[in-house]
Amino acid sequence: MKNKNVLLLLSILIATGYFILQVISIGSREIPTTYWASKEEGSTIEVRISPKMFIKDFFIYFGYGDGKVDIQFLNDNSVIFQQSVQSAFFQGKVISVNNVVDKVLIVTHGNGLEIREIAAKKDDKQFIDFSNAAIGILKGFNYSGNPYNLVDEQTKMKSIVSYRYSSYFDEIYHARTAYELLKGLPPYDLVHPPLGKWLISVGMAIWGVNPFGWRIVNLIFGSIALVLILILFTKLHKPSFWCGIAVIILMASDFLHNSLSRTANLDTFSLFFILLCSIFGMSYISSILKRKEKLSKTNLAYFLSFSTGGLAFACKWNALYSIIPILTISFAYRVYNLIKSNDKNWVIKAIKNGLLSIIAFLIPYYLTYLPITIKYPYHNLPGAVISDFVMLQNHIWKYHSTLVATHPFSSEWYQWLLATKPLWAYYDNSLPSNLRSTIAYLGNPVMWGLGLLALAYLLIVALKNPKNNLSSFIVIASYMSSIVPWMFIGRIKFIYHYYLALPWLYIAIAMAIDNLSLKQGLKEKVAMTVSSLALIMLIIYYPAVSGLTVSAKYINMLKIMKSWIF
Repeated sequence: MKNKNVLLLLSILIATGYFILQVISIGSREIPTTYWASKEEGSTIEVRISPKMFIKDFFIYFGYGDGKVDIQFLNDNSVIFQQSVQSAFFQGKVISVNNVVDKVLIVTHGNGLEIREIAAKKDDKQFIDFSNAAIGILKGFNYSGNPYNLVDEQTKMKSIVSYRYSSYFDEIYHARTAYELLKGLPPYDLVHPPLGKWLISVGMAIWGVNPFGWRIVNLIFGSIALVLILILFTKLHKPSFWCGIAVIILMASDFLHNSLSRTANLDTFSLFFILLCSIFGMSYISSILKRKEKLSKTNLAYFLSFSTGGLAFACKWNALYSIIPILTISFAYRVYNLIKSNDKNWVIKAIKNGLLSIIAFLIPYYLTYLPITIKYPYHNLPGAVISDFVMLQNHIWKYHSTLVATHPFSSEWYQWLLATKPLWAYYDNSLPSNLRSTIAYLGNPVMWGLGLLALAYLLIVALKNPKNNLSSFIVIASYMSSIVPWMFIGRIKFIYHYYLALPWLYIAIAMAIDNLSLKQGLKEKVAMTVSSLALIMLIIYYPAVSGLTVSAKYINMLKIMKSWIF
């Protein structure tokens, strides 16, 4: 018990350290806050630059809204360069101009598209001061905000295309929808359940609509997940001290966990609730196996496992894959104990328990939709709270089952196993060629490969003595359940779909080390070596998974596989 308490305390300390190290650089709160937004198609705003200047790069920072802008650069009333720029939720865009310019025309396409600020560089370092530029409306006098809001926050544009100040990858969907939920606007992204977006919106409500605000809750949940993986490990297995430490460090140093816990995404929340679901499920199974409590006294843990499973499902449907084994085994033990109790009505009670389990799973899932179906009913209330819910489930199913899309960084399940196809999520294209800021959703092939070996080892050991290795079977089944469905799914897939299998992979490594036929001292050294190797590799690869600005040569050195592009 003392060892367990010390491990728990250390896991909290490690999680706190993880949070502190990440929170420093997850994103800024200092982004442009004022804006100009046209309410007419084709509105044109003119920015006169006097005297004329050489512009190397032109920057534009969008806020909320849909649409695009056509930007024309003129010299002596002649258009010398023009480019269309698609807007994205709170994102900075850069255009390479490399011309002498005395006038910039911005033509908007879309209704209510916010332009928060514009800026320009005359070389790699120096910005042109636009704060005194003359700005006029040439067309479209129906707008909100002051046109001079485009140049009133020039100091905030120094690194505006950096991830610290802009959204990137799926944040343009998830953070945007969270913003809409927060502001009471119709939600954009309904192809996933809304819980993850509700949670992201909490960060915005507290810290503002900025990169820090829409990422901080993910980081909080990702940090707490490090404590939860230890708790789950202790429910599955009585770990030695260093194997307990190892499972925390392995998860904390995972490349994919580091990237995703710094981003406004849904998968971190799925991971969190999957761990909670598994903890409650194992608490119930352990109580039954050890005959600690009567069946009626295990109700809380049992139904909490289904409710937290419903919360995982309310973040993203694919979370269901990882919790099928633990929920199935929990229900099987419940039925088995009903049979053992010699109750003549055990069949009726088993059916009743099955229905109650489904209800416990569905109620939290349904409640995440309720504010949406009430505020934006597609059908007449009160019937809309049911009919709209059903319709939205059908919408999710149709979208994912019929999705036909391609992506240069999509991958297949077998490419995840050793991280042979990362996803290049972000790079700062405003930096000089000798510098690189990039974020790749990447796996550690050494640790992921070791995890596969550990799973194979656990399977061999478990098959030799099935009665005493239920935990090993649960770990293996949960890992396989996280992967196997993807083998038969035809829609586009990405490496982050492997994320929910990682807790089982790292638990397998720690459990395998504990099961090695070695002296305790030697097993401790193995656990420490594996943990140290994982940490060293994270330190080496941290710039590639976090966006830290380093030399381009260093990033190129990290590409140990030809298929690694970032």
